[in-house]
Amino acid sequence: MNKKFVISLIGAPASGKGYIASCLTDELKKHYGFKDGDIADISTGELIRREKKEHTQLGQLLEKNMKEGGLAPDSIINQMLIDELHRVQAKVLILDGYPRTVGQVSMFGKLMKWFNCAVIFRDTPTDLILERVKNRRICAVCGKGQEVTNGRCEFCGGELIKRKDDAVLPDRLAEYEQETKPAVMELKQHDNFFEYEGTAEGEEIAREFCAANKKYL
Repeated sequence: MNKKFVISLIGAPASGKGYIASCLTDELKKHYGFKDGDIADISTGELIRREKKEHTQLGQLLEKNMKEGGLAPDSIINQMLIDELHRVQAKVLILDGYPRTVGQVSMFGKLMKWFNCAVIFRDTPTDLILERVKNRRICAVCGKGQEVTNGRCEFCGGELIKRKDDAVLPDRLAEYEQETKPAVMELKQHDNFFEYEGTAEGEEIAREFCAANKKYL
């Protein structure tokens, strides 16, 4: 494995990208000999929060732009991500929700010069997403997500509460349809593009995807 393998997970909010990432990690460890340090999950949202917290040059630009009511510009997101991909020493890098816009897709194409790349797109209908999140909760103590049963966490007994981002889910879904769906159409031209239905099991996706990309593993 001469190049890092970058896997981009694309899908609507609450479509299960985190679950797929977890299944990919399990599959790589169980059947391909990878260790914890060989795999890294990278979220652009987490990168933005880190840059702002550490008051880096990029973080200051992001802060200024957001104070003016704008979204994080693609140019800053792209640069931030490129820096992170080169910095992280893991062999497999799993991206959560990048590329998110048509403007970011062009940079994703350039990534193939430095890395082996693939895209997993989970196409989940909006009504299915809304039905799933109706009973979705997160533990106020340990932070683990699960479906509500008796109101207590099955892992630590903590109180189960609604996720804050679920309250604005309709707005996030509308933004996804406007910004990310056109990007997905562009990404379909990518040679290593894998599309799955929203009802596909995460373990099945991970197994099929890794088998198809065995040469990069």
